[in-house]
Amino acid sequence: MTDFDLPAYLSRIRLAPVPVTAAGLHQLQQAQLRAIPFENIDPFLGRTPDLAPRALAAKLLHAGRGGYCFELNALFGAALRACGFETRRLLARVRNGRPTAGSRSHVALMVTLDGRRYLADAGFGGPGPLVPLLIDTDAAQSAPNGTYRFRTDPVTGERLLQRDTPEGPFILYGFDEAHVSEADIEAANHLCATWEKMPFRNNLLLSGFDGTTRIGAFNRMRTRDAGGGLDKQELTTPTDLTTLLTRDLGLRLDPATLTALWDRLGVT
Repeated sequence: MTDFDLPAYLSRIRLAPVPVTAAGLHQLQQAQLRAIPFENIDPFLGRTPDLAPRALAAKLLHAGRGGYCFELNALFGAALRACGFETRRLLARVRNGRPTAGSRSHVALMVTLDGRRYLADAGFGGPGPLVPLLIDTDAAQSAPNGTYRFRTDPVTGERLLQRDTPEGPFILYGFDEAHVSEADIEAANHLCATWEKMPFRNNLLLSGFDGTTRIGAFNRMRTRDAGGGLDKQELTTPTDLTTLLTRDLGLRLDPATLTALWDRLGVT
């Protein structure tokens, strides 16, 4: 993303300029997660997200919208580089608890700082870590929303990000260090937005964080996790959906979009 408007970004995430340190990296990731929620409204309504820099700025910085990983981490990566951080993209295979994974359908970021490499991800939603994690250690790492670890898959050689749960390790995704081109991102974005076997075309996925509580939804099931367990509540009316989107997640959506979302949810 060229000619990045850092003042507009910092205003959007309500943060002052940060130093190029581990603390600054943590501040940026948490501030973006608090301010810009994960949402796949465009793919759910049949639109492929536009990843052009101006389109991303218009949507995420000025129109009060969120996005999914290709949008959120493109914005996050551009902001990190504008602040002076060294970054590179990682194209990951999502597992979400499965023993094997499919295509490379998630983009995350590697940040190298003082010789240490961090996974920085503001675009996974749901169970994703709320803070950057050190990649080159298998030790447990604490985040506000859980304990995470990395391990290496003996078959693929990928680094696997896993979260500790009462049922055992839950693998979120795996990645390697292959070069990621713009064409790779464009193809993965198109696949995720249009292929019926991906979750984004046929399900509404939402996730936000207010600093203490993770709020989200899968279709009509609203979720809330303040650290004491997951509370679930069904969205039964259009007003329920509007309240979640506009009040709880802070999205700015016009009435036509809200109506289209509710109508679409009626057939999921």
